[in-house]
Amino acid sequence: MMDKADLYRSLKEYVVPEGTIVPCGQRKHCFYAVGVEELSEAEALLAQPFPAELRQFYLEVGYGYLGNDDPCFRNQLMHPLEVAKLKLGLDFYGNMYQEDFEYYTSDSIFPFFDLGGEADYLVIQLDGDCAGNIFYCGRAIASSFQDFVEKMCAQTDYFIGKDD
Repeated sequence: MMDKADLYRSLKEYVVPEGTIVPCGQRKHCFYAVGVEELSEAEALLAQPFPAELRQFYLEVGYGYLGNDDPCFRNQLMHPLEVAKLKLGLDFYGNMYQEDFEYYTSDSIFPFFDLGGEADYLVIQLDGDCAGNIFYCGRAIASSFQDFVEKMCAQTDYFIGKDD
């Protein structure tokens, strides 16, 4: 596994200045800075802190597109306030199928990554033997947030249609 500081440093080159628009496919990744205030506001809405690795990524790199070069998937690391809205079922997130709504708003998982489909999010497991693992469709696809980021940097669809 790559050193986290080196990984994040390599991704900082993809952070775009505020107000800049980067067309899809122009860069492999595209991130936007997240301020402490924005993150704190989202945590206050949820009345809980974000998972530590995700929180650190937001503050050191930001939110945005991890795999902006793949036209088939959104591959968006969601803005912290959007994560809070999803977890709370606010705005259009409250219109999901009941089963999806109950899953994404449960206390045992933390959605953070939007693949672009209807209710198609990756989640961080918050408790149990798999705490910290990243899940897609009920299947662990990475052992940690850092592992997930490294795998996405190598191949953005590494977990699609594959059985581990």
